[in-house]
Amino acid sequence: MKSDRDRHVPRPCFEPRATLVSTTLVSASPVLALRRLSAMGLIAGAGLLFCTASFAQDAAAVAAGESAWDKAGCLQCHGASGQGGDGGEFPAGPNLQKTRLERAALKETISCGLPGTQMPAWLDGAYTKRSCYGFPIGPAPAEITATPVLSAGEIEALVDYLMAKIVGR
Repeated sequence: MKSDRDRHVPRPCFEPRATLVSTTLVSASPVLALRRLSAMGLIAGAGLLFCTASFAQDAAAVAAGESAWDKAGCLQCHGASGQGGDGGEFPAGPNLQKTRLERAALKETISCGLPGTQMPAWLDGAYTKRSCYGFPIGPAPAEITATPVLSAGEIEALVDYLMAKIVGR
């Protein structure tokens, strides 16, 4: 019995092969070729439009996040570029450029504060309307300072800003 290797017949090197160019762009009819090029142009244009719209939405979210950064006064403890505060009249906050917190942990920390530290809870309704760190809904623990000045949307935008402009920079 012959193996698959024995049945293989090599193709001559001059045999024409189908390529993307020969099957897509070159056609017996120039009209068909132009239609294909037009369709590819429309697809590329739609993709570019989608990317531009997505970029505009991202830019708007980052701008809203920067506004939330300013509203909450984050720079007072974390520095203007998130490099960490130096103390002075405000607590020295950690360096956010070097943080290892992922997006969800940043959102929870900003929303609910960080027990045992001077990081306040910024979310309007933290602990009282939304459970934090597994605590039941009710008053915030004694070690948490509640400074409810940001909405959930503002905190989401703030995290977008941090991830785009500060964390890892």
